[in-house]
Amino acid sequence: MIRNYILIFCFLSLHSTVFSFHSSSFPRLLIRRDIACPKLRNCPVTLSAHFISFDLDDTIFPVAPVMHDANNAMLKHLKSFGCATTQDDFQKTMRKIRSEMTKEGKVMRYTEIRLSAIRMEMEKYMDPSRICHKQILESYDVWEANRHIAAEKYLYSDTIPMLEEIKINHPGAIIAAITNGKGNPFEMKSICNYFDFCTSGEDKNVFPYRKPHKGIYKIALQRFEELSQRKGLHVGSKLCWIHIGDDLANDIGASARCGANPIWVDLGDDYGQTASKRSTIMAQPSWSTLTKDDLQKRKILDNEAKLLISKRVTKLSMLPTAIREISESLPQ
Repeated sequence: MIRNYILIFCFLSLHSTVFSFHSSSFPRLLIRRDIACPKLRNCPVTLSAHFISFDLDDTIFPVAPVMHDANNAMLKHLKSFGCATTQDDFQKTMRKIRSEMTKEGKVMRYTEIRLSAIRMEMEKYMDPSRICHKQILESYDVWEANRHIAAEKYLYSDTIPMLEEIKINHPGAIIAAITNGKGNPFEMKSICNYFDFCTSGEDKNVFPYRKPHKGIYKIALQRFEELSQRKGLHVGSKLCWIHIGDDLANDIGASARCGANPIWVDLGDDYGQTASKRSTIMAQPSWSTLTKDDLQKRKILDNEAKLLISKRVTKLSMLPTAIREISESLPQ
């Protein structure tokens, strides 16, 4: 009994950053030393994976049903004002706005495109002089709120177990969302505690540099650096950054060129991803506002990105192992 107490005391007193037990037959176990020994909480923390970032749409939840539900909620709200537009008509208006902006060499936030489309659809059914900006904003807010409600509702069944395992394996790593759209994990109660920050292409300090532009990733890296200093995370000579996403151009190629080790989330058919439909020869999802020119550029970037994939997973449950294998293969 005394011997056991001595062993426990020695274990808790070790000054290594992370206790790691790993063999081909024994799973890797990572324990934070600030948990093992409270006296070490203010000491720098060194981890195998420092920064783990996620795309959101079609990576941790299917975007198609999310957009469908959010659009339906918005249309129901518009109908209360007397605007009886449909999903098809609304999406056509959004695509028209985006196409016209592209021809003029202009870029708009997705939020601005949606707000403009709401006004245009309302003007088809209502007296323009009686339309107030408050009604437009209310309709947009209904859409955004229901986008997050639907995203949480349709989370892939293995999303939360996957995030939980990653959090346990890399307890001091900074985990972020990097997305072009309005998805935000902090608006989803079931997953908000797994994330440290969210960077969106709609953010004022990011737009117009959304994915695949390197600007959005550089800003995310700046936020990582700020948080890592605050947390006392010691990166060492080599940053182990792993970015996870479904989109070859936006997530794999773009993040790799900024220094990430990208994992391609190319999920099975039962997950309902839509990346495979982003082709110039296939009908686009009803919610998509991509133009033919956008799709042609994407095809080129997709082919280039295939050469930069670090790992490919077909189930989210494969991610913890993929992250471990990448982090172990890199120099510490």
